[in-house]
Amino acid sequence: MGLTPPSAALPLAGLQAAADRHWTPALRAIVGREWQLAWQRPADLALQAVFFVVVTSLFPLALRPEAATLQLLAPGVLWVAAFLAVLLASARLFDDDLRSGWLDQWRLAGVPLALLMAARMAVQWVLAAVPVLLVAPLVALQFALAPQALGTLLLALALGTGVLALLAAAAAALCAGARGQAALAVLLVLPLATPALVFGTLAVAQAQRGLPAAAELSLLGALLALAAVLAPCTAAAAVAAAIEE
Repeated sequence: MGLTPPSAALPLAGLQAAADRHWTPALRAIVGREWQLAWQRPADLALQAVFFVVVTSLFPLALRPEAATLQLLAPGVLWVAAFLAVLLASARLFDDDLRSGWLDQWRLAGVPLALLMAARMAVQWVLAAVPVLLVAPLVALQFALAPQALGTLLLALALGTGVLALLAAAAAALCAGARGQAALAVLLVLPLATPALVFGTLAVAQAQRGLPAAAELSLLGALLALAAVLAPCTAAAAVAAAIEE
């Protein structure tokens, strides 16, 4: 989801003034600015959910609409569609901010750049993944997903999309300003996101069979914790290098 520069400067003075006093107001300024920009384009908020619904709806139409077949495919289809929806929203995350000079202001805010990146990534997860999570129960109905697997699906998607949002944001920062950056970001993210995709799919499949999925969910949580530490630092270093160029 690219953010347009025109209103990007709205909270700029507030960001710098707040950072002089404390980090918390500066982080609030970052979150408030991203949230304000998102609400200026409400169609973008629904884009990921619509993409997720459309992609998942194609499989029952293309395959035999038998309950057993759809239940077998449900974990993989739902996870791949959710990952692509989040990735679609994050591939060009920092490009507009870099071109508009907004990221230069981040460096002048007196707050660690990695911390600002973490705040930006958290907002991006809310904007890109939460709409997908909201429609996931409805989409699961067409795959005849077992009721006991629905809770596991939502929890696994919450953890897994968090991993993907962090990886995608870091990749977007690494590719910001480069030609074909969206394709490059996707190529960087997909191999790294494979473990989350595998563990998430296994968790839902386990729940479908009435088996515990705590191990797979724990692994997803560990991946999320690791990505939450490494991705903001990587993105901060990449953005700092891009600004210097």
